[in-house]
Amino acid sequence: MLPHGKIYSVTQVAGLIQSAIQRSPELARLWVRGEITNYKRHSSGHLYLSIKDSATVIRAVMFRGHAGKLAFEPANGQDCFFLGYVGLYPKETQLQFYVEEILPAGVGEEALALEALKKKLQAQGYFAPERKRPIPHLPLAVGVVSSPTGAVIQDIQKVLWRRYPGMPIYLYPAAVQGKEAVESIVRGLSAMARAPVDVVILARGGGSAEDLSAFNTEQVADALYQCGKPVISAVGHETDVTVADLVADLRAATPSMAAELAVPIKMDLMRSLVDVHQRLQGSLLRNLDRSSERLQRAAGSTVLIQPARWLDPRREQLMRLEEKQLLHIQRILADKQNRIQKEAARLQALSPLATLARGYAVCRTEDGRILVKSDQVEIGDRLHVRLAEGSLQCQVTERSTS
Repeated sequence: MLPHGKIYSVTQVAGLIQSAIQRSPELARLWVRGEITNYKRHSSGHLYLSIKDSATVIRAVMFRGHAGKLAFEPANGQDCFFLGYVGLYPKETQLQFYVEEILPAGVGEEALALEALKKKLQAQGYFAPERKRPIPHLPLAVGVVSSPTGAVIQDIQKVLWRRYPGMPIYLYPAAVQGKEAVESIVRGLSAMARAPVDVVILARGGGSAEDLSAFNTEQVADALYQCGKPVISAVGHETDVTVADLVADLRAATPSMAAELAVPIKMDLMRSLVDVHQRLQGSLLRNLDRSSERLQRAAGSTVLIQPARWLDPRREQLMRLEEKQLLHIQRILADKQNRIQKEAARLQALSPLATLARGYAVCRTEDGRILVKSDQVEIGDRLHVRLAEGSLQCQVTERSTS
């Protein structure tokens, strides 16, 4: 059954929408305030961007004629006033804002919040190079936290198995955008910390700043920081640097590059092993050859054929050493004897017996005191006189002081 009434083509519907917009004076010229996102300057000179607030995003374009009059270079995160009109892009039937003038109003709230988060994490050491974990040279398995559908996981698997066929891959199917993305990514990183993997790839394809917002959250930063495994971040395109990229142990520009960084080329390893084996084998053979040559030289040496000839000069050397040592000992003994004789002569000269032998005597009182003065005794005292040979018992009959 055919529909009743007039039937419009898609082009006609687009024309009706365009006419309705053009009849609206509010949409013909108005100022809009919002934050710049998805900014790109085309080689033609046109500026392509989006204008957003906390709830809505409007696609916008500023053609070269107006863009050339700007006094500053727009950038993502800038809060600006935009003058222009609303129009319809017929090819995709998409509403967009045609910008004719841009005035900076300051930095957008989301950009300020992101900058504050980065400063906080920086102060807590989340970005410190010294805390980054090294990527293992040859992991036993690779973990991936990403969407289970789409080109990202296919690219990662393709590169991993091209470089290292058969490398085990553990995938945690995470939501990488939308309301559930943050919690899903955190669960994925926590699961990978317990999984039998040596390195983890956190990946998603490119997208707008809103699409990557989950990777600019403190929750994901904490999960990356606390993950016990080294993590390679591959979020968005090369120009997109998220908080996750800064916290991760290594950043890759694309998911494919992350896969290249995660595993070595197996054939290169095999060639290296063959080269090491050949070098070890060559070194072993060279050592065997040198040892064989030394053994042959030793087998033909005089020492083994006629050992006595080798011992004779050493015996002679030993005898000479013995004679030299004996002469040295004799010199020492003679010197000691000479010193002993000199000391004995000195002792003899100082001995009281030698003094007595020269005609002197030692006189003592009955109580044993040695006399040196005549007034030490009285007439009639008895004295003991020690001579060189023998002694006398005497009595004092007279004394003189001279």
